[in-house]
Amino acid sequence: MGSTATNVTLRWVGGSLLFVPMALFAFPGFGKWMETTYYARDNLELTRFRRQWVPFLISIILVLPNILLLKAEEEDISTLVWNVLIIYVYIALPMAVCMMRPPGKLPLDTGDLCLVLLLAVPVLSNFYTDLLPDVKLQIKESWPKISMLMLTAVNSGLFVFNGLRPLRDFGFSLLFSCKDMLRVISGLVLAAMLLLPIGYLTENFGKGTDNPKIEWAIAQFLTVYLLVSLPQEILFRGVIQNLLHSRLESSAEISKYTQDQREALCLGDYPRYAAIDDNEMHEDSDDSGNGTDEDILDPEATIIYTGFQAPNAKEYQEIHQDFYSRGICCWLSFPTFMDYMALLITSLVYAIAVMDHRQWSHQKDGEVFLFALLLGVVCGYVWRQTSKVTASALVHSIIYYVGVHIFNAKLSAAL
Repeated sequence: MGSTATNVTLRWVGGSLLFVPMALFAFPGFGKWMETTYYARDNLELTRFRRQWVPFLISIILVLPNILLLKAEEEDISTLVWNVLIIYVYIALPMAVCMMRPPGKLPLDTGDLCLVLLLAVPVLSNFYTDLLPDVKLQIKESWPKISMLMLTAVNSGLFVFNGLRPLRDFGFSLLFSCKDMLRVISGLVLAAMLLLPIGYLTENFGKGTDNPKIEWAIAQFLTVYLLVSLPQEILFRGVIQNLLHSRLESSAEISKYTQDQREALCLGDYPRYAAIDDNEMHEDSDDSGNGTDEDILDPEATIIYTGFQAPNAKEYQEIHQDFYSRGICCWLSFPTFMDYMALLITSLVYAIAVMDHRQWSHQKDGEVFLFALLLGVVCGYVWRQTSKVTASALVHSIIYYVGVHIFNAKLSAAL
């Protein structure tokens, strides 16, 4: 009896600790503090360097809740040690890839693809659960389960893309402005216009479930937000769409530069998006010791000095604020063709990834795939408009909760 009580305590203590990194990154200054801790500057030598012990310490911290959960599930010491080792390697790999990635490279390079695939493993392992050891905690029947592997991947992604290699438009913040809320509402209206007619025409909606008490409904919605919507939005919008958008914009500007010569690349207008960071841009230049402050201030010298890695430090909304101020039509649309292309590609990847590949032979799979594709479009639209994964996750959770628990949509072929 004592052993059972101890295992239950270990499960819920470990499960609670999995949410601590998410809570820390919700504070606006924590990500910046992590970034400045990792990137240091030697004032004597006037060089930048990376503190390589930081990723090592992060990996040790992230594996601790997993040890508690695995200990509660496994009595055999050798199996426990092996499972802990596997999880630690999984946590350490994204840190190592980020550490070895050369500074100043274009976004979505080979290193970024490796990071994306590593973070996507928990999504795929929902269908192939033997890939990595996982412990799942059931809060209540029919509610989403707390997946150790999923939350560990989310925490690793937060530390990598908010600290070690920060993406400026990642947007893991609970601070919503009035404009953000209006765009969330516009996303929900768009979802209703797209999904409701298709649901009724395909007869994909069933009889609604019994209405629970308001406090249980709120608690269930929060579990959907934290355990389903937020992990998916961090991966597909905060990372994949973010990197893809940055890559398309960077490639377009470099192509323009090579065709129209140096004068075509205006540093003041160069799209300095999330995937290119100031710390990375100047890391090589500081180490070389050849540049001076006068060189950096001179636009032509900057082009020669750092190539294409000296864009102005602006975020998406700042770059396109003139476009959004033109009127309501511009305020609800995207300023560039690359925005639409990144949105459509990411939505297609999302729809394929969340489908249960074991059930693709079923007749209703086409309808479920269409629902997932349109859901990806709506969430990607909201993320691009707000530059906040928490806003797109809010839209995702509302659509998911209403569709599954109120309209009883048949989505058995998807997550």
